[in-house]
Amino acid sequence: MTEEFKIFYGGTILTMDEKEKVEAVAVRGDQIICAGSLEACDKAVSGQRVEKIDLDGRCLMPGFIDPHAHLMMLGMCHTWIDLSYPKVKSIDDIVAELSKFKDTLKDGGMIRGFGFDQRNLAEKRYPTADDLDRVTTEFPVQIMHVSGHSNVVNHHFLEQLGIDEHTEDPEGGTIGRGENGVPNGQLYDSANDFFAKKSGVVIGNNGPNIHMPDTPDNLLTLVKVGQEQCIQAGVTTINDPQVTKQELETFEASKKNGLLKMRIVMSFLSTYLDKLIELGFRSGFGDDQLSIGSIKFYADGSLNAGTAYLSSGYADSSRTQGYLYHSPEEFQEMFVKAHNQGFQTITHAQGDGAIQLVIDSAREAQKQTPGKDMRHRIEHCGLPARNQIDDIAELDLWPVPQPQHTYQFVEGVIRAVGDYGKNYGPYGWFKEKNIPIVLSSDAPVAPPHPILAVYAAVTRETLQGNVVGEEHRISLTEALKGYTIEAAKAIHKEDSIGSIEEGKLADFVVLEKSPYEVEVSELKNISVSETWISGEKVYVNEDVQEGVVSK
Repeated sequence: MTEEFKIFYGGTILTMDEKEKVEAVAVRGDQIICAGSLEACDKAVSGQRVEKIDLDGRCLMPGFIDPHAHLMMLGMCHTWIDLSYPKVKSIDDIVAELSKFKDTLKDGGMIRGFGFDQRNLAEKRYPTADDLDRVTTEFPVQIMHVSGHSNVVNHHFLEQLGIDEHTEDPEGGTIGRGENGVPNGQLYDSANDFFAKKSGVVIGNNGPNIHMPDTPDNLLTLVKVGQEQCIQAGVTTINDPQVTKQELETFEASKKNGLLKMRIVMSFLSTYLDKLIELGFRSGFGDDQLSIGSIKFYADGSLNAGTAYLSSGYADSSRTQGYLYHSPEEFQEMFVKAHNQGFQTITHAQGDGAIQLVIDSAREAQKQTPGKDMRHRIEHCGLPARNQIDDIAELDLWPVPQPQHTYQFVEGVIRAVGDYGKNYGPYGWFKEKNIPIVLSSDAPVAPPHPILAVYAAVTRETLQGNVVGEEHRISLTEALKGYTIEAAKAIHKEDSIGSIEEGKLADFVVLEKSPYEVEVSELKNISVSETWISGEKVYVNEDVQEGVVSK
């Protein structure tokens, strides 16, 4: 097979390494062979037939790496009815949006919606089964909270799921109930397992069940739809942070049939920890496209859903501290077991009480098996206590927040927990202690939109147009690195992706403009022009002029 040679030139090329900028990049097949002057790149491909790609003033960067994005859930939610704010502003709006589809239902059909946020609804409360009965009482209705940590169903669906006043709350979750103790349609965290008990993946108290039962063909469609959303935003690699047998089989089938274009690092849910250890797996199995990265733990629930384990209470909920998925003893035992096996761990921990479990467990793990460069992560790390920052730094823990969560949710969080909520995603504190700065989306909780995340991290602006927590702003360079080379380090892939350097894979995003050449207020409006993976163009934005190609 003849190797293909390409040279990119004629625009701003941001490398995200020590060189910062270069004039040109030469590629052979799927690999970068030179990043430097145009003369040096021409020399590197001397004597070869070369495709020269003129960027025509646009900006070439390493492909964005999202270290926390649920690919199939993203695809799933794009096939459900959109209930996000500001499209939906009240429970009446939810009912109206869902009702548009009730006349299309046939036997076996149901209505599903995604993305409601009770704190942005006019009623400032969760919908109930009574509300959803206004849509239909003859077919199942299900709506998923924007966090993915809770669902609301109508009475018809409650009955199908076998949930009544005698059903007990599962460990790590709750069933919403009225004053009379009768279920009101709300299912929180591990209670979402009820959706999968007849057919599907049951995960117990290892996380909120986002793995809705479906056919193999439909599951492949979810990969296709989710991948399209990522690639169109310039994302070339993701770490899927909640992989079960369902995702593994679907990703493998997607790879085998040529559907899978992007790179996926899989984090297996802790449900599978003992089985993976028994089989001898650890972080790093796989290849450049599909690999095992880590074990995913859940310490607590969702800050946005009001179930995260906070030392403070919630002003907008009858709960006080939220709850934990595992007892501190059980969590530490699992964490240490994974560490000793050689697994990187990534733990969902939003509240300070849950973050403390990670700190204590990481300290014990390092005590038992010291010296490993594990890069154990705290996913979200939403509201750590100020004094926990020293521990996070000391133990070399990697927080992985989502700036778009601040953009979308922080004002509701402040109403719920008080002024301390202004520290949601405290990058400023991380910078003080040289803790790595990593950005991600948690798609579909927020769209896989790195440019918007960069804007949110640099400005701390909210969806409502206010600025919250100015001390936690980061620089443009820190934000861009947080979605490229620092994100690569968070998944142990910095040797192959994350920057434009000789020997690395040719994964690029082409932006219509350099982020350094626009006003900060215009950052979020920069469009992705092209996306390249392994030296192949996988996306072209027809609305943005392409570069001139010559041979």
